Amino acid sequence: MRSTLSCQNVSNMPSHRLAPAADRANELDRRILEFIATAGPGDDAFDRLARDVFAYQYAASAPYRRYCDRFEVTPACISHWTQIPALPTSAFAPLRLACFPPERARVTFFSSGTTRGERSRVELEHTALYDASLLTHFRALVLPDRARMRMIVLAPSSADAPHSSLSYMFSKISETFGTPQDGFFIKGDTLDFEGAVRALQSAQEPVLVAGTAFGFVHFFDRCEARDVRLALPGGSRIIETGGFKGKSRTVEREQLYAWFELVLGVARGWCTSEYGMCELGSQWYEPTIADTLAGQTPRFGLKVGPHWARTTIVDPVSASPLSKGASGLLRVFDLSNRGSVCALLTGDAACEADGGFELLGRAPGEPPKGCSIAIDAALSSTT
Repeated sequence: MRSTLSCQNVSNMPSHRLAPAADRANELDRRILEFIATAGPGDDAFDRLARDVFAYQYAASAPYRRYCDRFEVTPACISHWTQIPALPTSAFAPLRLACFPPERARVTFFSSGTTRGERSRVELEHTALYDASLLTHFRALVLPDRARMRMIVLAPSSADAPHSSLSYMFSKISETFGTPQDGFFIKGDTLDFEGAVRALQSAQEPVLVAGTAFGFVHFFDRCEARDVRLALPGGSRIIETGGFKGKSRTVEREQLYAWFELVLGVARGWCTSEYGMCELGSQWYEPTIADTLAGQTPRFGLKVGPHWARTTIVDPVSASPLSKGASGLLRVFDLSNRGSVCALLTGDAACEADGGFELLGRAPGEPPKGCSIAIDAALSSTT
């Protein structure tokens, strides 16, 4: 695909492009953190910041620069963030895409991989942007009404899985918004079913139960075998991280959510599905809990992202934006990815809807992907 952009007009080039890389990174981080903390900063402010980050990443990441050069797109060519080339997320498996030397990496996340065995690697030189993105959007969509809530997690903690972005996410949420009674009930690839049941039975106030779809499936399998039924306190809520095709079997979303109400006593409006991936610093949630708390009709199936990340549905062949309602590939621009690549093309099919998108599954030809597959594979041999 050839670019139709003109590279003759250099007036679009950000003024700081010749500054030392570390200084530029620090300045961009400061601006991004301010942007995250600002409610409704506007499209123009996002566009300016996105193009400045692109200029930095184009200069700092040789693999991404080569990719952009193939389409003859440079920072001098573009007049809007939507023209920034989106790198396929599959590139994180064979390539190092960090914008800094390896010795500056403080955290490294590996994806759980695909059914083809491919694993992405993402390095962070610090977690400030990741944490700000994670906690700000979580507070708005999942916990807008409370300062803290006890967490019961059907996933490993970051101490048990230090290279899992999912475990880091749950551990950081627990550290910030949880209580001393929080518990993680998958350890060493083993589900602590009895411990999880005791924790749920002891709940006297609302609790947050979190886990991958297949972490919940294995828990509910045990509940069915032992005829366990629970009734969590009103206001309890559930986060599942998706991934309904495991290695043992496929479970329909409707079945899983029926179990949430039947086994845990949590109605659909208090359950949310999270969308995220190792390659992205931000997450998307169903707005069901926030809608329920606001007295609005819950918007089931919709994924809503933060204002510092934008999504576009594009044609799988041309990568051109599609009209609302049309299905295509999900393209993301996430400012919290300053240390790697902000513009990414996922392998997920989606369609635009109501201020967000509806996820339709993996695009044809793409392997199933996600943390849920890894946990399902591990637990299938221990249950």
